[in-house]
Amino acid sequence: MNPDGTGLKNLTDHPGSDEQPGWSPDDSKIVFQSHRDGNWEIYIMSTDGSNQRRLTDSLGDDVEPAWSPDGTKIAFTSNRSGNQEIYTMNTDGSGLTQLTSNPASDNSPVWSPDGTKIAFASDRRTSGFDVYVMDPDGEDQTLIGENAGDPAWSPDGRKIALESNVNDDFELQTMNSDGSNRTRVTQNVGLDARPTWSPDGSRIAFHSERDGNLEIYVIDSDGSNPRRLTDHPAADSNPAWAPR
Repeated sequence: MNPDGTGLKNLTDHPGSDEQPGWSPDDSKIVFQSHRDGNWEIYIMSTDGSNQRRLTDSLGDDVEPAWSPDGTKIAFTSNRSGNQEIYTMNTDGSGLTQLTSNPASDNSPVWSPDGTKIAFASDRRTSGFDVYVMDPDGEDQTLIGENAGDPAWSPDGRKIALESNVNDDFELQTMNSDGSNRTRVTQNVGLDARPTWSPDGSRIAFHSERDGNLEIYVIDSDGSNPRRLTDHPAADSNPAWAPR
C-alpha cells in the first residue's frame, strides 16, 4: 500500500500464511516467510508478486528474513538445529552460515545501514528478551538494550527503534545505536510492535492492538502524529517500508 494507506494490493494468494515481508535495497524483490509447504520457509518474489520461489528447505522453521544493505545477503531466524538461532545466506539460498549458537532463543535480526553490524533479540539473560548487536560474521555479540525486542535501525544508523516491555505493556522506544538515550515514543494500552523506519527517517510504521484489533499505524519518529493506515476485521501486521 501507499504510505498513507491507499492503493492496497494483494501480492500473494495461497492457502498457507505468507508473512514478514522485506524489500530488497534496489526495490526489485521482496523476501518473506511462508507456511505453504507445511513449515515456515523463506521465499523471494518480484515486487509485483510474480516469480515466487523458495530459498530455504529445512525440517525446522526459517523465519524473519532481513536483507543486507548491499543486497547480497539475507539474515534470518531458524530452529533447524533444534534451537532458535540466527543465520545468513546468499540471496539465492546458497552460502548458509550460522551466526549465533546459544541455548537461549536468538531472533529478529536486522542489519545496520552500513552493513557492519546486525542487531537481534535474545533471551539469553533470565530477565526476558534484550537487544544485542554483533558483527556480520557473528563475532563481538554485545548487549545494548535490556527488556526489549524487534530492533530496527534508522536509515542514518544513528538510532534503533525497538519494542519494550513497560510494566507488562509493550510499547515502542528509540535509543542511540550504542544503547544510550532510550526514549519512549508510544504510550497506549495494547501491543505496539514491529517498528520499521521510513527511508528518510522521519516516520516509523508498526502494528498495534490499541483499537482492539491488530492494525498498521505510522507515527513521526518522535512519537507524535499517530495515524492508523489499515482498518480490517482481520489482523494487519509486520509492515515494511519500500527503500524508495
